[in-house]
Amino acid sequence: MAKRKHGGVAVKKKLPTLLELLKKDQARVMSVLHKHGVYFDAGTYITLIARLDKVAAYHAVPNRKKFFADLLGR
Repeated sequence: MAKRKHGGVAVKKKLPTLLELLKKDQARVMSVLHKHGVYFDAGTYITLIARLDKVAAYHAVPNRKKFFADLLGR
């Protein structure tokens, strides 16, 4: 974890789950997933409820920062 100047540990921002993002804007999120090579079928429910960093790791997304930015609309 990153440390602050004064020795404290920085708080990590909690990323939403993929399911939460899909509920908000399914078409855009599905487009981003396809663009970054994240695919799932009915048997991979875990992808929907996992934190985004876990989804990126499991699917070996090459550019995690861009993936997060695209999904979160930044």
